[in-house]
Amino acid sequence: MGPATTSSPPAIDLRPWEPRGSQWDLAAATHLLERGGFGPRPGQAERLLDGDHHEAIDGLLRPAGHDPRFLSGISILLGAGDLEPLAAWWMGLIVGDGDPLGERLTLMWHDHFATSDEKVGDPRLMHGQNRLFRERGAGDFRALCHAAAKDPCMLKWLDGDLNRAGHPNENFAREVMELFVLGIGNYTEHDILEAARAFSGWGTKGRTFRFRERYHDAGEKTVLGRTARFSPEEVLDWILEQPAAARHVARRVLAEFVTSEPDPALVEAAATRLVELGWNIEGLVDGVLRSAAFFDPAHRRGRIAGPVALIARATRRLDLGAPPRDLAWAAAEMGQSLFRPPSVKGWDGGEVWINAGTWTARHNAPLDALADLDDDALAAALGRPDSRGAAADLALDGLLPGLADAGELRAALQREASSAGSLADALRIATALVLVSPDYQRI
Repeated sequence: MGPATTSSPPAIDLRPWEPRGSQWDLAAATHLLERGGFGPRPGQAERLLDGDHHEAIDGLLRPAGHDPRFLSGISILLGAGDLEPLAAWWMGLIVGDGDPLGERLTLMWHDHFATSDEKVGDPRLMHGQNRLFRERGAGDFRALCHAAAKDPCMLKWLDGDLNRAGHPNENFAREVMELFVLGIGNYTEHDILEAARAFSGWGTKGRTFRFRERYHDAGEKTVLGRTARFSPEEVLDWILEQPAAARHVARRVLAEFVTSEPDPALVEAAATRLVELGWNIEGLVDGVLRSAAFFDPAHRRGRIAGPVALIARATRRLDLGAPPRDLAWAAAEMGQSLFRPPSVKGWDGGEVWINAGTWTARHNAPLDALADLDDDALAAALGRPDSRGAAADLALDGLLPGLADAGELRAALQREASSAGSLADALRIATALVLVSPDYQRI
């Protein structure tokens, strides 16, 4: 019997990744750009390999920034009360190059502090909340939570104007504990009722926040084991002080960037890091992106891509010229309508994205966009093949670099490409087949 062999321990903490040999490769760089943003432009991942992964992450954390004229240009279009221009504008930011990581965080918070124009009914308020997530989503989560709680969009969505002394409305207090800060199992129904009393008085005046003191219940409340004459701000601070809060927020960040089911030890390590950083989200994301857990091959292509991410990824990688309005519409057809999440829980995600009602849209949207791309543009994005077999390889390795167990898919692509009438047709056929493959649905 030979000497016992040992495998490396699982990456259950935030130890820095130390790539060996060629581990910092095209697959790793693409993974970074897809999880830390919305995927690479043609040649972008390859260029990152000229430096190390730290330089690549620095680039995500210190972006060029959006064109200020584009950021402010939406304002003039909001007066008509139509949500479509706002969704198109945001999709333009998502597929653009100004701040991919920032837009990833903005989308994450839109899903976390979910509000929908279906009830709010005011694109100006939806835009204001979107701007809040963009401007403060990388900072102190506690400050973000306070700002989101007082945002008129949230107050209208969760009936803040109806919460008055003697007639508490529990909607906001319930979602703060269940979804925003603590998570199920870390509070009681009594805590919700008492916190609702504390939040009474917060409301709106037109499109602005106002505190209506005469509607505030100033009596003693007992929330999460503490009795006090809580003000709205004080009770939110007290909820944020609970140990479960840091774990809940850390789990949310890990689910976005690492895995939808993070190991409890990884959650605990991330929660500890978050508190040490003064609840700074950018600092936590920085550590997560540099960690062994993030680059662990087991966490790559580990979840089904949401419609916005799926569309943005193909659009960027192939330099598709579809208008952002069409991209936003296609995402809605797949089940993710920007500014219209289905409930207070946001989008369920995961396998829910794939169903009989959305699969046709997930299949057709990339093919429709590919049909509008001419042969020279496709070759510029993926390379110009010198054989039909090479066309299959360019499509597969360009769109899914480092795909594990790719033999069956590669063989299928080569069979189909071999019967193409030209090399350009071979590349187009292979690209189309990759875009609609089950592997491409994962990120």
